[in-house]
Amino acid sequence: MSSERAHSAWKSAEAVKKLSDRVIGIGPFSIGLDGILTWIPGAGIVYSSGAALFLLYTALRGGASAGTLLKMAGYLGLDVLLSDFPVPGVADLFDMLWQGHLMAAKALQKDIEGRHGVPEGLVSALKRPRRRATGLGWLVLLTVVGLGYAVWRSDFNELSHHGWSYALVNASLPVADFALGLPIILGVGALLIAILGVLRARLQKRAAA
Repeated sequence: MSSERAHSAWKSAEAVKKLSDRVIGIGPFSIGLDGILTWIPGAGIVYSSGAALFLLYTALRGGASAGTLLKMAGYLGLDVLLSDFPVPGVADLFDMLWQGHLMAAKALQKDIEGRHGVPEGLVSALKRPRRRATGLGWLVLLTVVGLGYAVWRSDFNELSHHGWSYALVNASLPVADFALGLPIILGVGALLIAILGVLRARLQKRAAA
């Protein structure tokens, strides 16, 4: 196994780690697409399974040991199981907090660093300094919880026998004297999360300057 190929796998694991579990900081924690999409029925299991398979493929490509592969499979298997839950609730909260992709990616990076060192110009995944807290992460958490609550209070469950896609498009949430479409609520929530993510990144960059 060449160092170039192993370091390529290290970088791929880093990309998945950031996308899945490190998009937005929430106090001492962080979440990414894996935690956010779990509140959207169907989307969480699709993303979680796809990212898990990609990480395992990356580990094989990077020459990871059998022990590392087993450890990654355990982390990722639990992550997928938690994502496969159709109704937002406790399981969704655990899935959001359980950072299986991040832990699997770190296990792979640790394996690669032990054999080939850290890719040139990059910082070890095991010794990376903590990011500066901005407080905006807590707003993201409230937004995510609010979106989950909106799905739970809507008529999504009643419509789900027609299929998740149909239910997601046609579900609505009663607000005052009118019904607000669930797609609109989820769209506004996703936009708010994206805006907060950009603001947080700029604040952290300014603080580090």
